Order: sequence, then structure tokens, then C-alpha cells
Amino acid sequence: MTRWLIKCDRCGTETVFNAGYDLTNLGSKLYLYCERCKRNTEHTVLGYYDDDTNEFVPFEKALSFRYKSL
Repeated sequence: MTRWLIKCDRCGTETVFNAGYDLTNLGSKLYLYCERCKRNTEHTVLGYYDDDTNEFVPFEKALSFRYKSL
């Protein structure tokens, strides 16, 4: 599982989202349930936490070939 940092476009809450899929393939926007808004809202993918180094990789950098998962 990859830990992605996402941000609700409506209220601005940042959340760690665990996914077993590379979200860069979906683009920078997701439509998910927000706990604070209590409704489905659009979220922006900010980046992910590297499992090996625990370093945060911004979304723009994750789009580059170097950071693509195999």
C-alpha cells in the first residue's frame, strides 16, 4: 500500500489515503468522502510518502519517470 497525501478542495483538510494503486494514472483529482464535510467532495492529490525512505514526494515529482512504480 502506498500512503498518499490528499486535500479536500471544499474544506482544505489534508488526509493520508492508503491505496494499492498508482494515483498518478488517475490525474491529480479524486472524488472521495470527506469526514469533515460529511459528503463526497473533490480531493487534490498532493503527493505520496516513499515506503523505503519515508520521504514525501510531491505529485509533480511523482509524475516523472524516475518515481514511477514498476
